Amino acid sequence: MFSFKKKYHLVIVCTANRTRSAYFSEYLRHYLKKYRPEALKKLKIISAGTKAVSGGRPNDVVALIARNNGFSLRGHTASPLTAHTVKNADLILTMEQVHKDHILKEYPEAEGKVFRLMEYGFQGDDEVDNLDVPDPTGKTADDFREFISTAHAEADRLLHELVHNQII
Repeated sequence: MFSFKKKYHLVIVCTANRTRSAYFSEYLRHYLKKYRPEALKKLKIISAGTKAVSGGRPNDVVALIARNNGFSLRGHTASPLTAHTVKNADLILTMEQVHKDHILKEYPEAEGKVFRLMEYGFQGDDEVDNLDVPDPTGKTADDFREFISTAHAEADRLLHELVHNQII
């Protein structure tokens, strides 16, 4: 009869869901709308924070950077990571090892679908310990520039990985 395939649920996690995961998830949507709009029919992008307070607004600096890059964080509000989100996730990508550890401690059933963003599909020679995405909140302009550069490069790498794995 009818075959309904659910969307692939990709969850992006940081601490407060106001800077890194907020920017990265919206940048992914922007990137896909621009270069692979058909992929949005197959992929649901969610962001959350391990210590997020519901309704928190995006960091002002990262919101300005988003506008300067052609997209908006206006509709974003912080969301805490929930058991429901973890259960429904196909892939959970965290910004740091501490987020991954927190998720696996709270939700051991998530084993095998939780990775640090830069760890997912990693095939380099660097030690995996160097694959955290540092939080630029409250830091210098250079720290924000480094985060944005990393976010854009990782979005490109992640989308190639999702295409390679026939997810999108």
